[in-house]
Amino acid sequence: MRLGKWQFRPGLWPTLATAVMLVVLVTLGFWQLRRADYKRMLLAQYHTASTRPPVSVNASLASGGLGALGRYQHVRAAGRYDSSRQVLLEDMQQNGQVGYQVLTPLLLEPGHQILLVNRGFIARRADLNSLPDVQVADTDRNVTGVLGILPVPGIRLGKTTVSAGWPKLLLYPRYRNLKELYGNQLLKPVLLLDKHDADGFVRDWQPNIGFPPVRHDAYALQWFAMAVALFIIWIVVNSKRITHE
Repeated sequence: MRLGKWQFRPGLWPTLATAVMLVVLVTLGFWQLRRADYKRMLLAQYHTASTRPPVSVNASLASGGLGALGRYQHVRAAGRYDSSRQVLLEDMQQNGQVGYQVLTPLLLEPGHQILLVNRGFIARRADLNSLPDVQVADTDRNVTGVLGILPVPGIRLGKTTVSAGWPKLLLYPRYRNLKELYGNQLLKPVLLLDKHDADGFVRDWQPNIGFPPVRHDAYALQWFAMAVALFIIWIVVNSKRITHE
């Protein structure tokens, strides 16, 4: 193909390789855009659900279980804390501080099922051998919050080890690790305690979505830019200036 003083003559195999790479790069770009949209949807669901009137956990259990409750459902639960069997999630960070998230079992009535309540973040003491005071009264109470999940690391390395005694020190445990501690009475959702509820620590909850949507938008832009650059390179490499008529 001749375009003015330039002859464009692409080879078969370089063209096929370029076409395959363009498809891959563009596909990755659109995948990143879909991830961004999905995470924006999760954020919207979280903020919408957390502002709705709370649903009773106790009533839901009596009528069949928590399966009908939606993602980030705003709930209330009646029971009493068991401060003798608490879990401290290690290596948590809040506003530049390192510390723990405090998981306290709430014994529900009736049935004595256990709902773990994340009471928030508490900073680590200067004396690393001394744990913060996380005791709480075991009186009957109503707590409110949203149904969330356990913190998840970017990369999980090795098995979760369990410290001796209580409170247990755990680094990014899975649900099965907690079930080994509390038995089959443990319910799977974790209640993220509302900011206005008593006996909590620092609570600045956000959905655990990993990278924010804008990061995926940036990655998508990078993939599309690479596709454009590859296409331009393919044009330039396969174009030759005509010096003789």
